[in-house]
Amino acid sequence: MLTPITQTAIAAIGDIAHDGIPARLLHHAISSGELSCLLSKLEGGGLIRLKSSDARPGILSSYVLARAYQTISLLDILEATGEHLNCNQPTKEELCTRFHGAANRLGVINQMTRIYLSEIKMTDF
Repeated sequence: MLTPITQTAIAAIGDIAHDGIPARLLHHAISSGELSCLLSKLEGGGLIRLKSSDARPGILSSYVLARAYQTISLLDILEATGEHLNCNQPTKEELCTRFHGAANRLGVINQMTRIYLSEIKMTDF
């Protein structure tokens, strides 16, 4: 349901919240160029900022959260990255394992979205 970029953004924000040490991010295959682009999007979305004027952009440890960790929502991340929810298939068990507390809510969103989308017929256009 969450795109790979969204999952990577969640991991990056979590790692930045924990002093920029890449722990969660290690589980995601992302090149340094892709990470730099992602961090730029998160910065542009007002979720992170450079620690100082001499910090190097594109490096995880160069950033701090722009606001409290607990106030950043999935919607904030989706808007900053330009990503979307992928409701093209039922929620997989992997989602539950990886995203614990959020998995139940995401599963409900996924199922409800799938139901609503299935009720929009071509004659409605």
